[in-house]
Amino acid sequence: MTAPAPRRVFLTGATGYIGSALAARLRREGDEVRALVRATSDPERVVALRQLGCAVFPGDVADRLSMRQAMSGADWVVHAAADLDMVDPAEDRMRRANVSGTENVASLAYKLGVPRVLAVSSVAAFGGSRADGTPATEETPKGDDPPSLYAATKRAGEEAARRWAAKGLALNVVWPSLVYGPPGKKQGANALLRQYALGRMPLLVGAGRKTSWIYLEDLLDGLLRLIDRAPAGRDYLMTGDVATVRSVVERTCALAGSRPPRLALPIPVVRVLLALAGPLFRLRGRRPPASPDQLESLTRHWAFDDARARRELDWHPRPLDEGLPPTVAMFRER
Repeated sequence: MTAPAPRRVFLTGATGYIGSALAARLRREGDEVRALVRATSDPERVVALRQLGCAVFPGDVADRLSMRQAMSGADWVVHAAADLDMVDPAEDRMRRANVSGTENVASLAYKLGVPRVLAVSSVAAFGGSRADGTPATEETPKGDDPPSLYAATKRAGEEAARRWAAKGLALNVVWPSLVYGPPGKKQGANALLRQYALGRMPLLVGAGRKTSWIYLEDLLDGLLRLIDRAPAGRDYLMTGDVATVRSVVERTCALAGSRPPRLALPIPVVRVLLALAGPLFRLRGRRPPASPDQLESLTRHWAFDDARARRELDWHPRPLDEGLPPTVAMFRER
């Protein structure tokens, strides 16, 4: 049996948490990776891409012409670039990356005749899951009031891509949940888990809210299975295990040997405390530990059912009890 021919993949967000790991995985599969890299990207991450054998192209999703050379002749476009800053979001920057950038990627792929496009979105685009805590599916209607600028821009970017799909672009959309796991101690949801593992978070907010967690390597496996097997137009949640915030924190602290927070505060109380403390943080040149967007997001459940991907792609993501131990071990490495 002959091995499948290598694919030529144009990848945005190649220096990010998901994108850099995906670039490495694609190269291990023998695929050619053309990585779009911004002028402001971390130089060490750019060097790492070159060491993997990726072809690095300077450009930005906000500038459609800067992507043309690298995208031309691609078999797949994987759009993983996004601006995610929940603590201090800059609206112009986030809309430029998440909305205009996605529009630019989709429109250029359509005009160049790229055979397939995969957009890595986020469950944030749903605006939360059902109010009773039962898991939402791909068919669950999205809420009318996105809780954050990030959620609103991810949804708007997805809608922009779908307008090109209506014209004939062969598009698939994936919605990951909170992504955690090696490599990257401070990347993705690891940043939050690490603070609890090291005993640096004194309280819990939204302790009873249900959240979905996907291990990074499992997400990559799901994306590759979609590329190999899914028909154009079929979209998938890839969201892994569901647990309350309290349960995730307690399991993380138990593995790390740290004390879980004893104090759980209602969100309205935290809002008042942040409003009072905000000026003090700014006077010290520091950003507040949380933002109104983050607090609003914690008023909702984020429980999702990814049975479609498990069934149709023969995909089997690990539960938290298997994903947390190597993640916490990463935090404890010197």
